[in-house]
Amino acid sequence: MSAAEIIELIKKLPPKERAEVREFVQADGQTTVRRIDRGRARELGKDLFDRHPALFRKLAQ
Repeated sequence: MSAAEIIELIKKLPPKERAEVREFVQADGQTTVRRIDRGRARELGKDLFDRHPALFRKLAQ
């Protein structure tokens, strides 16, 4: 489904539901994204893979 199709569907919603969509979109734009440095991300990733090797082997199949 394209963005244009989604917009058309939103336009057809009742006013209360359109308001809910608007509120969600506006609130979502306010979300703060936390960032960590690349080295720390690698450490966390390695730790995760080291603790669950069987799971990642199965997911890789």
